[in-house]
Amino acid sequence: MLRISIAVSRLLDRGVAQAEEIMGMKIHQKIVNSCLTLFITVGVATHINAHTGLKESVPAADSRVQVAPSHIELIFTGPVRLIKLVVVGDTEPQTNFSPASEPESVYRIPAAGLSNGEYDVTWAAIGADGHTMADSFRFTIDLNAASSAP
Repeated sequence: MLRISIAVSRLLDRGVAQAEEIMGMKIHQKIVNSCLTLFITVGVATHINAHTGLKESVPAADSRVQVAPSHIELIFTGPVRLIKLVVVGDTEPQTNFSPASEPESVYRIPAAGLSNGEYDVTWAAIGADGHTMADSFRFTIDLNAASSAP
């Protein structure tokens, strides 16, 4: 009887050990799956929240140019719908701007009447995700610098 009791005890111990091992594996697998889900969710959310922005402008922000530009060029990191462009400076430049109906990555807006002085360009656009963005930059036209260069 004692031998049967010992045998049953060993079987139970082995069964408990196997059960604990299996449970441990299941818990470990759940932790791994949870971590993967978290990383994927954060990665997708980060990608979704990455808004389009202004990549470059011509004339460049804070630049000093020696020739009056014939246009203002805005280059975005992705397609946007430009809804506003205002150029303000010492003179009243004429910009031929009307809000865009289709999203584009590059906008080239004719600008006539630019002469010596500082200009502020203010723009607003709507990104593909519906996010409205707005910013401004400044550039300076110095026609005298071109004639005084050696």
